[in-house]
Amino acid sequence: FNKLIEVIELIETPLWNKTKPPKGRDTLYLIPHRISSLEYGGLIFNLFFNFTDKMGFSIKEVLKLDENKDALDKFTKALISELKPEEASSLIPLFKKLTIKEVKLGGLMQLGFTTGPFRIEIDSSLQYSARGFWLDKKDQARIAEMFYDADSTFDDKELYKTTFGMGDTRVKVGLNSLNMSNFQIDVGLEGIVPTSKLSTGDRFKQYEINYDNFQNDIPDILRSIRDNLLTPQLGNNGHYGLGCYVETKIDIFHNTLHLWNRASFDNLFSAKENRLIPSKQTIDQVEVWRLIDPEYATLFIKEYIFPPSYRVSVQPGDVINFVSTLSFKIGKRWNFATGYDYYHQQEEQFETIYTTEDISSLKIKDAISNSATQHKIFAETNYIQKQKGWDLILGVGGDYTVSSKNLGHDWTIFARLGMAF
Repeated sequence: FNKLIEVIELIETPLWNKTKPPKGRDTLYLIPHRISSLEYGGLIFNLFFNFTDKMGFSIKEVLKLDENKDALDKFTKALISELKPEEASSLIPLFKKLTIKEVKLGGLMQLGFTTGPFRIEIDSSLQYSARGFWLDKKDQARIAEMFYDADSTFDDKELYKTTFGMGDTRVKVGLNSLNMSNFQIDVGLEGIVPTSKLSTGDRFKQYEINYDNFQNDIPDILRSIRDNLLTPQLGNNGHYGLGCYVETKIDIFHNTLHLWNRASFDNLFSAKENRLIPSKQTIDQVEVWRLIDPEYATLFIKEYIFPPSYRVSVQPGDVINFVSTLSFKIGKRWNFATGYDYYHQQEEQFETIYTTEDISSLKIKDAISNSATQHKIFAETNYIQKQKGWDLILGVGGDYTVSSKNLGHDWTIFARLGMAF
């Protein structure tokens, strides 16, 4: 702790550039093609594996390390007593390379049935997700070499978080408003129920920053910040939603090709979350002699070192999703489809921050999630075996992110088992 004070006194600008946690796409929007083979109703299980190798996050983007070179140099010198000089100087560049990767594995269930002109569909999932800090194999080996004789009690589970449970559930009620021989239109409403909250709690625990207890609280504060970055989201973090959709299907070349389009708009309602919000800089670089003043030191820690946590009523951005698919039959039993998927979520808003502090003293812009956009291409193939009164469906498919902004760059593969009736 004494060495840490020597580093802190050289910090010239607030460390945090932003505190918003990285985002990946919600599982409800993960597999773009609807239950394409179900004309009247049925049940589909999609076993999927999703890998997000670029979460739009790196230590260098989040922390202003280069702006605090003197403090880093002091920290490096402190490390020399524990490491060789050349190793201590190479540790910070490795630290800057840290990114976050995420894996999702689970099953997405789609249940649909038709009653007269009305169509009802329920989508939900059960999934396992792991998110952790990541370096390439070469850099991992380098760090392992540096700390080969370090404390053997260190657990690498500190570097990742896992979650298992339900995702959110979508309920769709639609009307077959136009049903011609080669052209159909369905319109309807869809609601989102945050069933993921049944198996997952808040992303991290709130904490208080007080200089008098700062030395003892550092481990808990660091773990809370880590949890904010690494805890996977199985759903949309507890927000109900209500939206609308329109689906069209056009048969081309005497029912040889099918063009299917889906456009949806979902409004997510406000809910309370725990969030990290940086404090605005109101004091100059720390003066060492003033660290003995607990009030001043506490303020400095909030403004320069650790962003405080708050309970916030969050209004997530509305979600727009558009999918266009071209499918065709190969023989009597095979169906192949390929298409394009567009996903956009608008910027979120903080409606209420539950604190007695002056809200104008907080860097709210650095804590809110900006609008996010993702473009994907996908392909799938289904084998359909007609049975007596129902159809057996076996399929495989996958998607790949072409480009994204403020959203994870991911790919997905899935296997499908279902029945249509």
